[in-house]
Amino acid sequence: MIVNQLKTLDSKEGIMERISPGFPLSVYQTDFSLSPAPVPWHWHEDFQLCLVNRGAVRFHVVHQSCLLTENTGLFINCRLAHMAEAESPDASYYGINVHPDLICPRPDSRVYQQMLLPLLQLSTSSVSLFDKSTPDGLRLTEAFSRILTLSEQPEIPGRELLIQSELLSAWPGIWNIVRGSGKNVSASENQRLKEILLYLDAHYPEKITLDAVAGHIHLSPGECSRFFRRATGLTLFSYLLQYRIRQSGKLLCKTDLSIAQISLECGFSSQSYFTACFRKLEGCTPQQYRYRHRTG
Repeated sequence: MIVNQLKTLDSKEGIMERISPGFPLSVYQTDFSLSPAPVPWHWHEDFQLCLVNRGAVRFHVVHQSCLLTENTGLFINCRLAHMAEAESPDASYYGINVHPDLICPRPDSRVYQQMLLPLLQLSTSSVSLFDKSTPDGLRLTEAFSRILTLSEQPEIPGRELLIQSELLSAWPGIWNIVRGSGKNVSASENQRLKEILLYLDAHYPEKITLDAVAGHIHLSPGECSRFFRRATGLTLFSYLLQYRIRQSGKLLCKTDLSIAQISLECGFSSQSYFTACFRKLEGCTPQQYRYRHRTG
C-alpha cells in the first residue's frame, strides 16, 4: 500500500503513482496519525474515490466542505480542485484514483457516451457521498475493499483484470450515486480557483497584493477575497502564509540553505518574522524542524 505523499507538477496537477506500469489506476492510504499535515490543494485527470477507514476527515472541493467519518466515502469528479485535512488525530483514508480510459477508452462507444461523457462534459461537476446505507453504496464499498486487497497482491495472475472487473461492475452504481445525490460544483469557479492557486504558486517568493491576484482573474479585490474564502474556507493571505511555510519545510529538509536564505526564498520579509510564523504553525523553530526531519 502506498502511503500518500502527494507530488504535483508545476500546474498543481497530481502525479499519480500507478499500481503497475501502463495500468491507469492508483491505490494509496493517507494516514494523518503518521503525518498530520493536510493534503494540499491539487487536481488530476483521474476520477477519485475516497473511503475513510478511521477517525474523521474533512474534504474541501472548490466551495464545498464534506466531513467524512469511518466507512463513509466520497466520489470526486476529474479535474476538480480539492484538499483533505484531519478532523481527528487518528484520521486515515484510502484513495483509489482511476483514469477515465480504464472505464472506456473509446469515445465512439455506447459505454463512453452513456457512462463517461456526461461526467466529462458537465458544466457543473459532481461530488458525491456514499456509504453502506444504500444498495449502490454498499456495492461500491464492497468493491472498494476488494480492490484494496487485490492491490496488495501483485503475485496474483491477472490482478489488473480483476481490479478492472471490480471497477466496471461498480461503475453503474457510481453513476447512479452521482445522478441521484451528487453535489454540483461550478466549473467556472473550479477554473477560477485553479488560476488563483497557480498564481500564488508562481509568485509566493514575491510580495503579493490582493489587487494583483484580483487583476489576474479579472475580479475586484473584494470579490476576489470573498470568492477565495468561500472556495477554500481560508482568507487568501492565510492560505499564502501556510503555503510559504510548507515550501520552507521542503527547503529545510532537502537543502543546506541557511534559515535566513530560506526565509527570503519563501517570501518572508525577515528571518525573525519567518521564525515566529513557522513556530506558530509547526509548533517548533525552523532549526528544530530541520533537525527532526533530517534525523528521522
